[in-house]
Amino acid sequence: MEKKQNRLEKELSSLAKYLSGESDLREKQAEVEKLKKAAIEKQKNIRREEIKDGKVVLEKEEEEKKVVQKINLFEWESPIRFKFPLDMKTYTTVVGLSMVFVVYLAVLGHFGLMGALIALLFFVYVAGTTPPIMVKHLITSKGIETMDKHYEWYMLDKFWFTKKEEEYMLHIDTKLRLPARLLLIVDKKDISPIFVILQDKMLYKEIRKEHWLEKRSFGEYIKLEEV
Repeated sequence: MEKKQNRLEKELSSLAKYLSGESDLREKQAEVEKLKKAAIEKQKNIRREEIKDGKVVLEKEEEEKKVVQKINLFEWESPIRFKFPLDMKTYTTVVGLSMVFVVYLAVLGHFGLMGALIALLFFVYVAGTTPPIMVKHLITSKGIETMDKHYEWYMLDKFWFTKKEEEYMLHIDTKLRLPARLLLIVDKKDISPIFVILQDKMLYKEIRKEHWLEKRSFGEYIKLEEV
């Protein structure tokens, strides 16, 4: 009976030591975590003071910058502008009337306006008699390349399509002063793949009322449901 009691006392003593050790371990871990938090806060405070004193210069964007590998997603070639068929009979009539107006402007001394009108007539003639050059457009994982210039996604805003007769144009508003908008002619068969890629990066612009001049120049706006 006495042996059993001694054995029980030893077991209880061992258990007490074990529990005490577990408790100490938990206390040590909690203390370590407490010290760790204090150290992190201390480092933050030091950095704040250094920034305040001008010892540290903050970058414009301190958040982690992801390196994006350039991957070509879609490429196409198209004329730089819509075709402009010139009716020489109509053009000759317009030139004749314009020359009368030019003489009138010369008499009034409006030489600047006179020069602008002559330049416009020359431009219409060149556009109507010279076929547009072909240019290459490329959509990559980093942005859009056109006319030997690269526009990253953060430079671009919204996009939409227009249709003029049987020709289609992609419009992309930019966040830049120049160019404020990219105008890229596309084939009808290329609209779907281009749309699928761009809608993942930008919003499709909603235009409720289209200006008559833009409609005449670039075509009619294509609604999102009709793309």
